[in-house]
Amino acid sequence: MTSAGHSPRESRTLNRVVGAPRTTFSYGGGRGGAEVAPARRITPGISLRRVLRVISWNVLSLSDDRRLPLLSGELSRLRVDVVGLSETRRPGSGETSSGGYTYYWSGMSNGHRDRGVAIGISSKLQPSVVEVTPVDERIMRVRMKHTLGFMSLVAVYAPTEVRKTEEKEMFYAKLNSVLDQCPPRDTLIVLGDFNATTGTVRDGYELCVGPHGSGTRNTQQFSASEFCKVQKVENCRFLVPETRAAPLDMV
Repeated sequence: MTSAGHSPRESRTLNRVVGAPRTTFSYGGGRGGAEVAPARRITPGISLRRVLRVISWNVLSLSDDRRLPLLSGELSRLRVDVVGLSETRRPGSGETSSGGYTYYWSGMSNGHRDRGVAIGISSKLQPSVVEVTPVDERIMRVRMKHTLGFMSLVAVYAPTEVRKTEEKEMFYAKLNSVLDQCPPRDTLIVLGDFNATTGTVRDGYELCVGPHGSGTRNTQQFSASEFCKVQKVENCRFLVPETRAAPLDMV
């Protein structure tokens, strides 16, 4: 689990919306043929006057619905508003609610229970969701309205160190494409497990990697850091000291 934060790519200005926004669910959007759910009204948006607690968590598995109440209970205890989940192992895409949270997930299109990402949102904030776009079993995006505009939440689960170079390159190419498609005035938050170890050297990446890294930098970290640098995303994982080393979960 990680501490939370968000990094707008550039200075944000007020987004004006004419009329009441509608919630669009692009389930299967990354696989062709988006399906749009019936329109429903949303709230005026998340108030930026209050603290928004956002975390990422590799849950190892969320394929069994019986795990959902336990997860929701822990999120509620920690007063989490938004969580990016990785290794959920739920096939296909969809949404479900449990214990005061709504979970949107994106998994394998062939029905296999492997990899998978999800974004969980507190029920009190769920009406602010305006768009849900599953991309594949490693990437998905949820767009929410806040009082000054919109935010795009992107959940990711990067290939591990042992995966082929081609697969890693394809993942980052697709992730960059997804982020490039986010409206430029949106507040951008990337949450997930990048399966990278930062090490303690920050040379060339001081603006996107915190000062409290640990371990020995692996090849995944070069890709993750370069992604942060190109997209102007700050890695909040190592902004404060940690008591133990851990693979890179990034917010």
